[in-house]
Amino acid sequence: MTVPIQCGVTYRTRAAMYDKFDEGDWMWPMIYDNENRGRAWEPAPQMQASQHSPQPDSPQDPRQAAAMERRQRKQFSHVGLAAAAFMLITLAAQMTVMVLVGLLNSLLGDFIDFYGFTGRMLMSSLPMYLVAFPAVAGLLQLVPKCGAPQKEQWGFWKFASFFVIAVGIGLAGNILGRLAGILQPSGPDSVLLDQLIRNSSLWVNLLTTVIMAPVVEELFFRKLVMDRLLGYGQKAAIIMSGIMFGMAHGNFSQFFYAFGIGILWAYVYAKTGKVGYTIGFHMLFNLLGGVITVELSKGAQGLAEGPWMIRQIESILGVDMGWLVTAFSSIMILAYLFFMLACLIAAITLIIMYRRQITFLPGQWPLRKGRAFQTAFLNVGMIVYFVICCGLFILNW
Repeated sequence: MTVPIQCGVTYRTRAAMYDKFDEGDWMWPMIYDNENRGRAWEPAPQMQASQHSPQPDSPQDPRQAAAMERRQRKQFSHVGLAAAAFMLITLAAQMTVMVLVGLLNSLLGDFIDFYGFTGRMLMSSLPMYLVAFPAVAGLLQLVPKCGAPQKEQWGFWKFASFFVIAVGIGLAGNILGRLAGILQPSGPDSVLLDQLIRNSSLWVNLLTTVIMAPVVEELFFRKLVMDRLLGYGQKAAIIMSGIMFGMAHGNFSQFFYAFGIGILWAYVYAKTGKVGYTIGFHMLFNLLGGVITVELSKGAQGLAEGPWMIRQIESILGVDMGWLVTAFSSIMILAYLFFMLACLIAAITLIIMYRRQITFLPGQWPLRKGRAFQTAFLNVGMIVYFVICCGLFILNW
């Protein structure tokens, strides 16, 4: 008799311990002590030593290694299918909202301006955060957890250092994204994104970009996804989380920095086990890049165009103050660029400083050497997910 539990591990009763080893069982046989019913399952005594140091690549256990790889591939596939469902439900919900809004406007006389920039921001964000995420979060509960993050205690300066690194990665990734946008036949998609954010309401940007996006994305790509992959090694879970996060954005303008900071925040979660930390990082990052930067740009542009107050002062004093306005707006822009350059240099310095401290635990069931890519990526679920994401890249190209 077999009783499946997390990660595809199979436990056996004492009566079945001497059965022929089943090809589908990728862990060593486990027994249950009927005299201590209610206590945790315990490994068979003769297998305890082997369990602590499994040898999936061992030539004397080829069937066990193959069975383990199938279980691992199945776990990655289930996670990929859940992520694919997240993307498909989001697209379906967005299209449904657009149709409903169109019907309401045709019946009630365009009383909902959902086709302006603010409306488009809401229609693209709310279906993802309020419809797709709850549905997929429930779906992922059917996929067993595998492994757990560490519980390291980090001090303030280490958190501050990692945030500076995130800003530097974001800046470098943004530069790469804009360079890639130059090659796009339809023009850089960053222009459309900038227009959408710049022309949306400040409060809508705060709600969607600074609050909802960090909470939902970190809970999904860090908490839910990584809790189901950490058992196969921190490196595998971190890389998969970062790639999935970057691909989910569906365009080159955001892919590079999303991939980079996704890797960084996945590392933070793997080491601290606190998704609240990564949510805080994400909120600060989006506040800096999606709100403060935009508002500073608007302010500089407004000064350059000559605000009403400046024009009134000029008319009263009879003095042309255009040079002063231009100088002030230029100082604002230069100060921001200097700050970002300083963050980039500081990020490179900090990465060099921390490089020897960056370590990855192998996990209880590590992927086989030479087979990690095939196991993690070449499965039905992940292929479906990446095909959907690539479709978005093509549509935005």
